[in-house]
Amino acid sequence: MMLLATLLLGGCGKNPFSTRISEDPRSAGGTYTDPISADIALENLFYAYNERNLGNLTRGLADEFVFACDFLNIDQPGGTTTWEETEEARIADNLFRAVDTLVLNWSVSQTDIEDDSSATFYRVYELTVITADSIADTTVYSGEAVFYLQVTESARWEVRRWDDRHRTGIQYSWGDLKSRYR
Repeated sequence: MMLLATLLLGGCGKNPFSTRISEDPRSAGGTYTDPISADIALENLFYAYNERNLGNLTRGLADEFVFACDFLNIDQPGGTTTWEETEEARIADNLFRAVDTLVLNWSVSQTDIEDDSSATFYRVYELTVITADSIADTTVYSGEAVFYLQVTESARWEVRRWDDRHRTGIQYSWGDLKSRYR
């Protein structure tokens, strides 16, 4: 029996007790479903944020993607309240690297509008972000997100535009969070 175990373990060529190198959570695996409907495309974005998965986030954005927000503060970095797909990916990468925990919850805030080639989804959200450099810091971002989706020539849905809106009495929105990592 001992001889059999030695042959099996020795024949595999690797130390069975060594640890494996984990994959970067910002680009590998995660929860992703082929976006054959607008609902699935939006669900993919939801999971990409909760799992801090940059690869799945960018897979769901159109090449001509635009993020727009209504900053409460005029002095935002770069002086702009909109940006495109490459900037969105850079911001998300910075954010996903910097935070220890990110928890997104949302619910429908208005009736969604959908036809064969486009959709508009309205979501009230709460995004809890925890950073733990030396002292744990928890910040909650709340607002309303409006997602405009389109179907591609390959019959897959993607987010074309994402508008972020502050809610009355709420200090920080998703756009404010993103602006911190620009």
